Amino acid sequence: MDYKHILTEEVDGILLIALNEPTQRNALSLGMRAELAQAIAHGRDDDTVRALVLTGRGGAFCAGGDLKSLREGADRAIATRRRIQGLHAWFADFVDFPKPVVVAVDGPCAGAGFSLAMAGDVILCTPRSWFCQVFGRIGVIPDMASLYLLPRRVGLPAARDLILTARRMGPDEAVKLGFAREIVPQDDLETVARRVAAQLAETSGESFVAAKLALNHAFERPLMNDHAQSRLNGQSQLTP
Repeated sequence: MDYKHILTEEVDGILLIALNEPTQRNALSLGMRAELAQAIAHGRDDDTVRALVLTGRGGAFCAGGDLKSLREGADRAIATRRRIQGLHAWFADFVDFPKPVVVAVDGPCAGAGFSLAMAGDVILCTPRSWFCQVFGRIGVIPDMASLYLLPRRVGLPAARDLILTARRMGPDEAVKLGFAREIVPQDDLETVARRVAAQLAETSGESFVAAKLALNHAFERPLMNDHAQSRLNGQSQLTP
């Protein structure tokens, strides 16, 4: 399928989606968001797709939301509300995408782009990558589930620091906090991302999806729910 704002390529069951508005540092415009949602839905529903790689072209992953779109229309507050509602309509499903997702970050990953990256089961980055919860710099609270996802990814103290200071996090810190798995040379990023996605795809299946969903919502589940579920599944229990 031809897109205007993104590129897609499927090889050996790995669907690569690349944000492709480099002059805007791949900011999430209205058009890009619509195409991204469509491509992700295709990857979810196509049985030939075993895993997904999400990246950005032109030396940037995603600099955040396209602020120009906020000025479109008669009322900024209404435009902002509709923008967030449109994002949340599909982003929650992407977080629970029923196949492996590898996010390959090169360059800036800020605001809504930071949230988008956190939909990945694995995040890879390059030496020139940086991450920023930039929302505080423009006087808004984080959207696109950052307040939900970031504490689960790095813990509450680190999430509090990143959100309240709106400072940049470099690749070394991202790996140290467990936010990203590893730092990869930028020329090798997509190759490594495809390889990691293929490795995950080899072990994916119903158990992968069940484990992914359980991990995504682990902080919402009482301990005994997991204990009871494991008993139903016939799994071994700890000896009393």
